[in-house]
Amino acid sequence: MPLPPLWRISACAALLGLGQNGLLVALPVLVEGFGLPLSQWAGLILLGSMLFLLGSPFWGRVADRHGARGVVIQALLGYVISFALIGLALWGAARGWLSDGALLVVVALARVLYGLTVSGMVPACQQWSLALHGGEERVKALAAISAGLSSGRLLGPLVAAASLSLSAHAPFVVMLLCGALALLLLQGVPAPRVPPSAGRTVQRSPRALDLLPCLAIALLLAMSVSLMQLALPGALQGRLAIDATRAGHLMGILLSLGALGALATQLGITRHYRLSGYALLALGALGLVAGYGLLATTAGLAGFGLGVVIASVGAALAVPGYTDAATRHQAPGASAGLLAMAHTLGYGAATLAVSLVAASRLLPLSLAAACILLLLVPMTRGRFQATPATSSVTTHD
Repeated sequence: MPLPPLWRISACAALLGLGQNGLLVALPVLVEGFGLPLSQWAGLILLGSMLFLLGSPFWGRVADRHGARGVVIQALLGYVISFALIGLALWGAARGWLSDGALLVVVALARVLYGLTVSGMVPACQQWSLALHGGEERVKALAAISAGLSSGRLLGPLVAAASLSLSAHAPFVVMLLCGALALLLLQGVPAPRVPPSAGRTVQRSPRALDLLPCLAIALLLAMSVSLMQLALPGALQGRLAIDATRAGHLMGILLSLGALGALATQLGITRHYRLSGYALLALGALGLVAGYGLLATTAGLAGFGLGVVIASVGAALAVPGYTDAATRHQAPGASAGLLAMAHTLGYGAATLAVSLVAASRLLPLSLAAACILLLLVPMTRGRFQATPATSSVTTHD
């Protein structure tokens, strides 16, 4: 049975989580086997991620004006080339052909290419999915893209850990093959087409002020999730009286359980039950508050596990909800790009908070962010009452 077009697009979105989480898992081996310290590797990863602030809104507007297909293809090509550059640079450094300085430059160039191209992947995939499945199916379409991202985040660490047993270069070969496979999967997927008569309307991008409640919710969700992940190791050590190694292992298990819960929610509840976008957002916000509240107060491992799963399910419900609200008006690609920018700002705010706030305060801070998010939910109600914008779709490659 051939893979439906929507799930082919979702598979492309999965590459984002696959590559980013896989690279994080490979960090210890990269630090040990090559001349660059952890601080430089972390800076290189951050460099590519922060360029999403520029790339996501830009590529979202391009998808609205010229169609999502070209944006997804350029993102896949950027993905493949960037990981190929890193793999080749590591191979050359291992053989003494590249100095540490040259390795740093090549990897930096690869990360810049990654940030400027792959940043268009999610906005374009969301716009493409909405073009294929508009109207009552739009929430399900957005949930499919979210499920792809969750699958990538779940599989990324597993694939990287398995391939690292072969070689330090193996994860980058896997990323190359996955990117090439995604390009093949796009063959036969109907391409969205912007009607010529709507060209001038599509070019008028949404103002960030109009989307302010949705953008604030996206920022707070990303910030709270990142704070939770950063706070878990210290909380596990302090409350369970275990060492760092044991806490690291438990954190991996907990995050995997959370990812499974999120994926099950996206494939089950969101895809098969006709809940409105507003209902998803409200339920998701309540789940975040409940999950973080449990994490901030629990003293046992079962409480940690339940808290992570509840919070992850809440995030899985909320993301399609506020994405539906933000993309209901014209220029859905540009709106999705602004949401991606808000997510990046949320991750950056969480990183800044770690340097300013005591570790014991991080989980309460994530709970506070979720409570503010919940209070903002009613402000989005008016956007759900708008008639969704529609796009035509061509039936050729």
